[in-house]
Amino acid sequence: MRIFTRYTVKSIFLTAFVAMLIFSFLVMAVETFMNMDGFIQNELAFPDMARYAFFALSDYFLMLLSVSMLFSVSYFLSNLSANNELIALYTAGYSKRKIIRPILIFAIVLTLLMVLFNENIGLKWKNGKDVVSTELFGRSGTQDATNVSLRDMASGFVVHADRYDDDRKALTRPKVVLVEDGKPEMRLDAERCVYTEGTWEFSNAVVYERSDDGIYFESTFPSYSLTGFDIEPDMFLSQNMQMDTMDFFQAVEYLSELKNLDRENYQVRATDFLSRVFEPFSILVLMAIGMSMNYTFKKNVLLFSIVESLVIAVVYYVADMVFSITSEQGMTSPLFSVIAPMVMTIILSYVLSFLGKRI
Repeated sequence: MRIFTRYTVKSIFLTAFVAMLIFSFLVMAVETFMNMDGFIQNELAFPDMARYAFFALSDYFLMLLSVSMLFSVSYFLSNLSANNELIALYTAGYSKRKIIRPILIFAIVLTLLMVLFNENIGLKWKNGKDVVSTELFGRSGTQDATNVSLRDMASGFVVHADRYDDDRKALTRPKVVLVEDGKPEMRLDAERCVYTEGTWEFSNAVVYERSDDGIYFESTFPSYSLTGFDIEPDMFLSQNMQMDTMDFFQAVEYLSELKNLDRENYQVRATDFLSRVFEPFSILVLMAIGMSMNYTFKKNVLLFSIVESLVIAVVYYVADMVFSITSEQGMTSPLFSVIAPMVMTIILSYVLSFLGKRI
């Protein structure tokens, strides 16, 4: 059993390694040609092009690894069937469960390792892409936002500003309205608002306050601090924040605050975050699909198995893209949009396996 386990893991690993190298070089080549204009304009040398391509690979690494593992499992099991080695294993007392057990254990271990990799090394790798892009192409890393609007469901404040300057932590021409029981109780208009030591300071502020009689009184202040208005500055960058490069716990805290401030943008960011968290599990899902497929084709076992695995991989990633769009549009929940493609793909694999028995 140990000999067969070592043989299985070694064969799958080597095939996946070669496939991963081929896929990686193809992606790096595509990324290089897509940015060829920038390389030429900035007169960059080949080492700079290779460095950029390497960091650009970080966006596709887990997807390529998942497809490589699916291809490798399909290739290994189909070879066993094509070479009649499955018959020898069955004769020696090996059941199908024993044959796929080392593959399943390998898939689980690899998935857990990629979870740790994605939340540690993967984040630094992806952040490195932004650093290299700024260094090579001079692309600004500023995260300023225009026409920002937020609503704090807890405090009742609704704020709109023409622009948010992240370097200065400042809002240009902010308008803040306090809503209680569906009625505007107060409005504040200012020329500028700066975040200093945990407090927003409004400059040249005009405050309209509603009295018990329903009459609004106007007051002018050169400098004004609004009690209860404590929205974190980063919240105004909600449309520019990248969930795939943010620290895990920071992202969780950010989403919990964003849920009360910007429900529409929360759907998009939550979908991106959950996609990042569940992305390593695509390795386990696709390898499990490879183990469940039918390898008893009457002829052309290797060809049919590889084609079947590639079709399933394409269906999985297309479904993932479609459900991500529906989640961002608010049609489905972020968690459902991440899990649904996995379930659909597993069901499809069993259907194709059943149909394959008739071929």
